[in-house]
Amino acid sequence: MKHIFLLLLAVFTISTSVFAQNNSLNQQANKVTDSMIFLTYHIKKSGDTFFEINHVKTVLAKGRIKGFHEEKELMKTGNLTCELLDEELQVIETRYIKNPMEKIIEFVNDSGNLEKRLISLDRTDFAFRMPYNKSVKYARIYVITNSDTTNYIITKL
Repeated sequence: MKHIFLLLLAVFTISTSVFAQNNSLNQQANKVTDSMIFLTYHIKKSGDTFFEINHVKTVLAKGRIKGFHEEKELMKTGNLTCELLDEELQVIETRYIKNPMEKIIEFVNDSGNLEKRLISLDRTDFAFRMPYNKSVKYARIYVITNSDTTNYIITKL
């Protein structure tokens, strides 16, 4: 009885480690080895509440983004959302981006104190990076609004 139990335990241990290795290989096959994508866009105001966003450049690079996660606190009106999509336009990765049209400038005022001011821009370029895997075919970017209609652009990568 003791031998049967030890034999079953050994078979279970071996099969578990083989399954874990196969699962790891399947995940690695879907990901491009330690790759990330850099996306650059140009944004400009088009009226009081509308923005026009244009894709400028895409760069694939080797490397790993440590600690990448969705920053849910940036999911608010005025900020941007970028989604990496597969062939069926299903979301693979999401990134929330702080509004690039608002910059906080620090300067020393006339009395010698450090002061911060929020500056609203009419146009600017911005870039960001995301983890990349080979099933990514498109990038969709849009401004988060309270409206039911969302204007977005989709870029084929």
